Amino acid sequence: MKQRVSQKQIAEACQVSVATVSYALRNSRHISVSTREQIQKVAHELGYRPDPSLSSLAAKKRRSGQTPFYASVGVLHPNPKSSRATQLFNIHSRHFKEKMEDLGCSVSEFQVDSNRYRPERLAQILRTRGIRGILLGWGQWPDSIRSFPWHEFAVISTERTDLGYAIDKVSMNHFHALDSIFDRLDAFPESRYGLILHDDCPAKTESHIMGAYHANLYERKNLESDIPPYRYKLNEGPTRLRAWYQAHKPDVIISHRAIEASLFQDAGITFPAPTRLVIIEIDEATDLEFSGIYTEATLGQTTAQLLARKMRTHEMKRESNRAELTLVNGIWHDGVSLGS
Repeated sequence: MKQRVSQKQIAEACQVSVATVSYALRNSRHISVSTREQIQKVAHELGYRPDPSLSSLAAKKRRSGQTPFYASVGVLHPNPKSSRATQLFNIHSRHFKEKMEDLGCSVSEFQVDSNRYRPERLAQILRTRGIRGILLGWGQWPDSIRSFPWHEFAVISTERTDLGYAIDKVSMNHFHALDSIFDRLDAFPESRYGLILHDDCPAKTESHIMGAYHANLYERKNLESDIPPYRYKLNEGPTRLRAWYQAHKPDVIISHRAIEASLFQDAGITFPAPTRLVIIEIDEATDLEFSGIYTEATLGQTTAQLLARKMRTHEMKRESNRAELTLVNGIWHDGVSLGS
């Protein structure tokens, strides 16, 4: 039996999203006539036929009064594609886009790191494309973005983006992460704990981490808490880290994010012996399988669901609104850096 042609195959042939193909096959006005006709032509050439079971389900939803939800969403990146911030955010952005397309939304991406996207021009482009929702990416935003008309759109961001406005955010639950880490570490005899923070860590995130870290130390009277946190700078050499390690001799290191294993080695730090290493937040592929908390797809998927809700309810950003913070729990992973 010949395999049924899927909308995903049509999307790949046309180099568009599955959501765009879905719009075209339903003659939706959410996309241009030329794009719609081109997709329909390719679908015909490939021999696409609607799945009878899905058509039946759609008809049932229409009869039950369940209205499908369609919308266009923009992901705004403040830095070039090659920047570390954009590359890190792409991990979460990928899951965000997949979830948005599952919800029936099309997603467009914009690199707003140049003057061609002044706030007024960017807003006009988004209006023209019918974009109702915005996800803010990671990186350094220019001061000019403050004049952007945020009130016209449903907007959401993650913990690393702070424009000084009441914009809802989604963040990893660092309180839960550190509680989980200390619970794991209770099984080991070591008592000298050291903390590594990244120098680009947002102030509020750092406050959450420090609060949860010291609360867990305080609850465990057998642990020593006199070691000052080490502040890691991206691409730094091993000199400062080696000096910190030799001065304080922690036998357990808890790091906010993953750092290249080679830096630890060059600084004379080996794990899991004599030093155990745990990562609070792992959201990228690394050259070593670290022990710690992985965010996986949760952050991106939760962000998509919240933005979809805001668009459904026409909940645009208002100056009088208080920003809401939604925390998502990561998943513990047994890597090689903790040991047994």
